[in-house]
Amino acid sequence: MARYISDQNKVLGIHESGTYAFTSGNAFWIGQVTDHTVDDAENVLINRFLGTADRNLDKFDSGPRDVTGTITYKPQNMRLVFFGIGSVNDVSGTQARHIVTEINTDVPQNAFTSEGPVSFTIEDSKQSPGTGRNFIRTIIGAVPNVTTITATQGEKVEVTIDYIAQSLQASSGTTTTLIENTSDPFLWSEAKLSIGVGANVGSVLDTAKTVSLEINQNRTGPHYLNGSRVIGIPFNGNREYTLSVDLDLDGTDADMLYNNFYKDGNEFHAEFDIDGDTTTGSKHVLFVMSGCRIISMDNPSALEGTTETTIEIKPTTLSAEAWEIGVEDGIYNIF
Repeated sequence: MARYISDQNKVLGIHESGTYAFTSGNAFWIGQVTDHTVDDAENVLINRFLGTADRNLDKFDSGPRDVTGTITYKPQNMRLVFFGIGSVNDVSGTQARHIVTEINTDVPQNAFTSEGPVSFTIEDSKQSPGTGRNFIRTIIGAVPNVTTITATQGEKVEVTIDYIAQSLQASSGTTTTLIENTSDPFLWSEAKLSIGVGANVGSVLDTAKTVSLEINQNRTGPHYLNGSRVIGIPFNGNREYTLSVDLDLDGTDADMLYNNFYKDGNEFHAEFDIDGDTTTGSKHVLFVMSGCRIISMDNPSALEGTTETTIEIKPTTLSAEAWEIGVEDGIYNIF
């Protein structure tokens, strides 16, 4: 018996370009992956019909194949996060600078096709001693659907990506070779959230304990009448951003957050800045949100400890930039 032990599990990305769900490039390190779950649904059609003169199931037919999954990892760059936002533009220089902007359906995100978001392949392998005993699942045509970046006090920044994919292939051969990225991950101590009005950069919410930014593209994988059980090219639905903040409420921020922004309904902008620079532009990402409105603000009165508040913010628009030294310009562009 050769069981699969967790230390031999591996999850990596493989480039796709030219055609949706067409694996054509080299493997890449996703980040410090801590969990990967795959829902590989065959959606078997279970049939009962008249005339068989019994009470049993009568027939199984093959239904539409749906492949979805969730990757959780500690990021060392924002490549997949930016794929989940929109279109990425690389700017050369001493620091590799990457700019991502949201796009609508009249602008292609993929430079090689007229439609569809950027896709990539995921290889999930469980390795075992011996020839032909590996359990490898290759998920093709994965596109981020819901992307969440979370900074929590005392921890590494975490990214969770819920994706939809075209298909899954299983094999038992050799896994793809991958070189570990040894650069430092982003940390909570490098993150801060600022809010302000107009040209004012704003006030830092310096008692924030958790900041979570969710980007939801509401993508759909259609099952067309095209002779195939797998989905067609995914398309975008209505875009939605959610910024959730847990913080210790203090006298400086209470009036501004509750009365000015929540009760009076004034809009503001917010900047979620994760700056891990050791030298200028070496490891830094900035998310800029405009047209923000506080949707809910929970202010319980506790028996002991600090008074906490939980705030849900809905931004209207989002853009982001990342700077890195020693990272090739094309890392955010998988074509």
